[in-house]
Amino acid sequence: MAKPKFDFKDPHNLIRIEGWARDGLDDKQIAANIGYNETYFSELKGKLSELSKALKNGRAPLELKVENTLYKKATGMTIKVQQAIKVKEVYFDEEGRRCEKERIEVVELEQEVPPDTTAGIFWLKNRKPEQWNKPAPRIEEDDDIPKSPNKGISIDEWIKGKIE
Repeated sequence: MAKPKFDFKDPHNLIRIEGWARDGLDDKQIAANIGYNETYFSELKGKLSELSKALKNGRAPLELKVENTLYKKATGMTIKVQQAIKVKEVYFDEEGRRCEKERIEVVELEQEVPPDTTAGIFWLKNRKPEQWNKPAPRIEEDDDIPKSPNKGISIDEWIKGKIE
């Protein structure tokens, strides 16, 4: 009897699959890594609960992190940034003379990041697609605007036509 290509009962193999999922590999790439085609791998996910669990565990933290980051970006957030500043030190030497010395100090500051409308739109379109994925309204052509600027009317003629 032939030994299967990949032992899904081996916990080390499942950890490898979980790691690949965490690294962002899709099912097709993971299937290739273990020597299967995507279709058969997809069938195995339905049959082997340990395989689907390893994939789910690997992807869940990434998806939550991305989701949380997108939400924060859409609603605005405070981030910590490091900034180098010059600090002047004043001191007196042994003879009582006033001396100054500059040094660079790194400080941590909080910075406000305003809400990002693009992230907000993306969030809404994916969370409430029935409400936010409506097609943009079509702009009807304005009949009083000449179709060809070269064969149009002068601004004076256009204004005169609007007043009459």
